[in-house]
Amino acid sequence: MDKIRTLLLTGANNHDWARSAHFCKGLLEKTGRFSVQLETDPSIALADAGALKDYDLFFVDYCGPDWSETARTNFESAVRGGTGLVLLHGATVGFKDWVEFEKMAALCWREGTGHGDYHEYKVQITDHEHPITRGMDDFVTWDELYHRMVPMHGAAYHVLATAYSAPEKKGTGAHEPMLLVSQYGRARVFYQILGHVWPKGSGDYKGHTMMSFENASFQKSLLRGCEWAATGEVTLP
Repeated sequence: MDKIRTLLLTGANNHDWARSAHFCKGLLEKTGRFSVQLETDPSIALADAGALKDYDLFFVDYCGPDWSETARTNFESAVRGGTGLVLLHGATVGFKDWVEFEKMAALCWREGTGHGDYHEYKVQITDHEHPITRGMDDFVTWDELYHRMVPMHGAAYHVLATAYSAPEKKGTGAHEPMLLVSQYGRARVFYQILGHVWPKGSGDYKGHTMMSFENASFQKSLLRGCEWAATGEVTLP
């Protein structure tokens, strides 16, 4: 079975991208299913449209300055043509004037979106038949719990898992999406809304640690989501 050729785009984020991106690269490669090229300047990495044909999957762990117009155009064209796309956690905070990216994501962090405390909560699987979540049980994790994510431009999406945003944790009192899939052109898109890690700091704030990424069910859903986005199937356990 050929490896899934993955381009991991990072280099700026309000979270600790240096830890999260390298962790995800290692996690993917450890399966033996993926080969991962990590790039910290997406405008350069996406500058050659022809070179992007070498990839089966784009993994975006980025929230920072807008990419160049050329990079955006090439990225749109590749995804529309069928290159799978995975978005991690805060990847939808930026790109507020990029309509096509917002359509890819389907749900974005926009005005009115927020999160409560970094805390322990249960993630509930709502679709037990989708290849990503088939056979997965509900699980407990420590993470940020994004709430009031904004649907963009009428783009269709399907929620695979939710979590209850508890008012006592500064939440909404509603069940909020945590895992979702969508379609953009010929591409499958997986948005892993979980995945917080704050830059290292002092004190006992757990959000500075890699707890969210070390969670076995987070890893399982992320790996399955990557494989599904790239191939439409899931062979990973």
